[in-house]
Amino acid sequence: MRRFFIAALTALLSAAGISGQTVIRLNEESDGRYTMNATVNGVGVRTYYAPESWYASMSTTTYLFLYENGYIADADVNGVTTVKMPNGSTDKGASFVIRNLRIGNVIVKDLPAFVVTKQTVPLVVGNSAFDCFGTVTQEGDRLIIDDRFPEDFQKAAPPVEETVDPLQSLVSRLNGHLDAEEYSEAADCFATLKDMGVLTMYSEYQYAMVLNILHRGDECIALILPWIEENRGKSLTLDYWMYDALGDCYANKGDKIRAIHYYEEAVSTYCRMFNTTEKEIRKNKFQDETLGYTLYDLALQYASISIRKTYYYASLAAKSGNAAAIDYCKKAHIRF
Repeated sequence: MRRFFIAALTALLSAAGISGQTVIRLNEESDGRYTMNATVNGVGVRTYYAPESWYASMSTTTYLFLYENGYIADADVNGVTTVKMPNGSTDKGASFVIRNLRIGNVIVKDLPAFVVTKQTVPLVVGNSAFDCFGTVTQEGDRLIIDDRFPEDFQKAAPPVEETVDPLQSLVSRLNGHLDAEEYSEAADCFATLKDMGVLTMYSEYQYAMVLNILHRGDECIALILPWIEENRGKSLTLDYWMYDALGDCYANKGDKIRAIHYYEEAVSTYCRMFNTTEKEIRKNKFQDETLGYTLYDLALQYASISIRKTYYYASLAAKSGNAAAIDYCKKAHIRF
């Protein structure tokens, strides 16, 4: 997973002819947060406004989708650095630049940003995008910029009417279904894209995750097995999720042997990803809640096959912080 930092925020608003104020409309969500109509390098992305944030941050899922489909280029990525989060913690990752962020009728160019692994919303934009050009205030559902340098502002030109691209329209619908967690509809869009032969390595992974969520195990297996054969080793992160999904599929089918095999592959891949081992986990030198889920799933599959293996993986899952495994170990009097 990738996380990104900005050392200095130097957003550039394209110029010519606004004086006084620029107003951006905000949409109030049911949880009290505000979203903005925005596109990233020409792609519509659900965007949250966070006035307390002084950087732009993107979820891993959104970043990988944009990168794999060519909307973020290698030249946009600036390398690995460290960012201090609002809660005081620090994360390490690779920074990148949003070449063109359109919010309402305003265009922001070359906005530094970073990816936050645990972020669930697609994009968060703070005052860094606007503050160096004017005083930013929020009045209800309006974000108001009192222009400090009127000559440095320009409203975005009205969009040019174009012939609707059926492929782009389908991709837009797919993204909307994913954002709304409408997984059955998303699966239909993925199936159409697959028939068109345009799925990338990452979008096939997304399709597999959607099928797994819908418990369409046979379809999920049929998609993942060729994917692993073709793409194994290109991304340890995606390898891990694909192996884990296969474990889920076979577990749901009651095929414990195959489920165990793929859960073990997932654990091995995750350990390689973080350059650790099961021995290090036993020594409490590595703890990761995501890995804990897979370890506990593995323990459950061993339950009717090997008590020793069950206890072993349950204890590793507990050491990794998995709450269900901790509870299980306490009830079974297993040391961890």
